[in-house]
Amino acid sequence: MSFSQLQLMPVPTFNFSSMDAMQYAQFMKKAGNEDFKNGSYSLAVRKYDQALLMLIQIRQWILASHSSTMSNSFEVISVFHKGLILLNASVDLSQVADFIAGIFTSVNDERVFPPTFCPAYDYIFSARFNALIWQAEMEKLAQKGKWSFLLLLPKKKELPTNLRVNQLSLKNLFETSESYGCDGKMQDIAELVKWLISIGTKVETIGVYPLHAVIRLCIKARRNHVFRWLLTQRPDLRDTINQQDRGGCTLLHIVASSSEYSWKHSQTEDVLMLLSFGVDPTIPDARSRYVIDILKKNKNFTVVKAVRDHTEKHTSSSVELEDVRWSKRLHRQVKLGKKQSF
Repeated sequence: MSFSQLQLMPVPTFNFSSMDAMQYAQFMKKAGNEDFKNGSYSLAVRKYDQALLMLIQIRQWILASHSSTMSNSFEVISVFHKGLILLNASVDLSQVADFIAGIFTSVNDERVFPPTFCPAYDYIFSARFNALIWQAEMEKLAQKGKWSFLLLLPKKKELPTNLRVNQLSLKNLFETSESYGCDGKMQDIAELVKWLISIGTKVETIGVYPLHAVIRLCIKARRNHVFRWLLTQRPDLRDTINQQDRGGCTLLHIVASSSEYSWKHSQTEDVLMLLSFGVDPTIPDARSRYVIDILKKNKNFTVVKAVRDHTEKHTSSSVELEDVRWSKRLHRQVKLGKKQSF
């Protein structure tokens, strides 16, 4: 039966400030179960559809007006939880994802949860929803900017092992994280980014300069393990290791000019990491600033020496390599008996 056909079916009018509508949906599902047991399959389907339509109306009512009719999120979560139980066997994946999202978005980002949240949360992860529902759910939470609740997901073993979220965009997450300070929450976000990429989210969805965004995230999280892990998982990204952003900044410029470091040794560690990955410290930015000059200005002389030594070593190696090439060419010329002035 189509949704348009469902809309033509008579549905009782309820005072939605009470639980009458939910009780009606529960009654119709139980009645449908009895009809199914008795072999009245057509009648059972009609009653299941009635229950589903009522749940849809409850959800629409809650999303438009619950803030003005409910004193807090206590009742909202309870309604979504009961509705989710009724929807568990439904093939309408979108409705199931909507009710899960309703539970998560009914509480605030500070995680001050009302008593009704924990039972609902436990039910969500014990119901064994499939990967398609979780994919839709994560996309809905991401679109609403409710990334803090996604931080809870990677720790749950109950998630489907075949979960893939290749259509999820990380851009909103990184934009949201820019307003956060350097605290434990940033470390959680870094772990979330790592997990999302590991299950299929494309690094390119971060934006035009993904490595720049990741190194900024690592600076705020006070750990660079996500950057290291990313280049291990995506070695092709090393081809863009010297990419410059709109201001001409390389990854080293980002690290050298950052004011987010509370300890110079953390900055030193990040610079050494980037040098090991092949970032060129001799590239100036759009204002003709060199990384070593920025570091001198910030008085991180330990890393200044490291950059200087790195530059001299590679310059010397380049000269030696060119000498070897020149010598080989000369040897070939002599061997072939050709004369050439040098």
